[in-house]
Amino acid sequence: MACKKDPAPPGQESGTAAKPAAPAEVGELNLLIFPDYIDEKIIKDFEVQTKAQVRLTRYDSTEEMESKLAYAGAESQYDVVIMASQILPRMVRRDLVRPLDHAQIPNLKNLEPRFSGAGFDDNNKHGVPYQWGTVGIVYNKKKLPNLEPSWSSLLDPQKLAGTFVLLDEQRDMLGSVLKYKGFSSNTTNANEIREAGRVLKEVKKQPKCLGFKGGVGAMEDVRAGSVDMAVVWNGDAQKAIEQDKERLAFVIPKEGSVIWVDVMTIAAKAPHPELAHKFINHVLTPEGGAQLSMYTKYASPNAAAQGKLPEQDRTNTLIYPTKEVSDRLEHHRDLGEAAKVFDEVWTEVKSQ
Repeated sequence: MACKKDPAPPGQESGTAAKPAAPAEVGELNLLIFPDYIDEKIIKDFEVQTKAQVRLTRYDSTEEMESKLAYAGAESQYDVVIMASQILPRMVRRDLVRPLDHAQIPNLKNLEPRFSGAGFDDNNKHGVPYQWGTVGIVYNKKKLPNLEPSWSSLLDPQKLAGTFVLLDEQRDMLGSVLKYKGFSSNTTNANEIREAGRVLKEVKKQPKCLGFKGGVGAMEDVRAGSVDMAVVWNGDAQKAIEQDKERLAFVIPKEGSVIWVDVMTIAAKAPHPELAHKFINHVLTPEGGAQLSMYTKYASPNAAAQGKLPEQDRTNTLIYPTKEVSDRLEHHRDLGEAAKVFDEVWTEVKSQ
């Protein structure tokens, strides 16, 4: 998943302007991450503690990240890679990430037990949960005061409530359509996956559909009044709503949605693996985990951090859904060979 901004700044950017004061062998940490997905304070604190420098390379979609990491030799350019948990098994099969040395990450003990593997990586062998969240519809409630809390509001050509943009993320968008159709978001049935693609291709033709964008880009379109609603990640919606409560609202449709978990991994040929482990351990501190979630407005998998969050965040059901809503949500799982069908369908949707 998920705070993801369009467009991403090109190339690598320094986490801070300061040069490391340590000898050259200390090196720098190269972080591949979604835009606007880490607080600058976390980076600065890490740089002070390690005397290293953090350099960020940003990407806008899971597909772009996978392409960057798989490019010949690229896996040796990055240390820590933040990625969607559902594609981690594929990255492992392709030898693009390395096993983690838990002895170097003592703060793993701070994770909630339910995030130990979370259905994608037994005992966090290759990935450590970073943030988690869900997907829904953010909308201008002044323009759409009676919006039906249903995916049909922007997926049924006969019921389109207003102008909108769709989320440019394969599993989250196709998974949401699958829930709308009454299927599992993790289906491996090719006919069901293709039906979700058909729905998207049909609605994409409608004049009210203004295309696909990443979460923050879609959110900005709603804030600017360019569209009436958009499919976004909940944290992006929360940050925007805090700034404009009078106009903006967010809903998880009644048909249900997906739960995503993003994870911290280390590239197979990371140039600074020891520093990478230190960074993961730093994010897993109670203070680091709390700072991260206060910035992103996504839910923390770090139990030790949750007590340090402001009460308005801990009790915010947009960030931490109620049980009634959670019962309608489905965690992403590894699709195995069926991932190829998702890839094919998504390519068709985006190219037509």
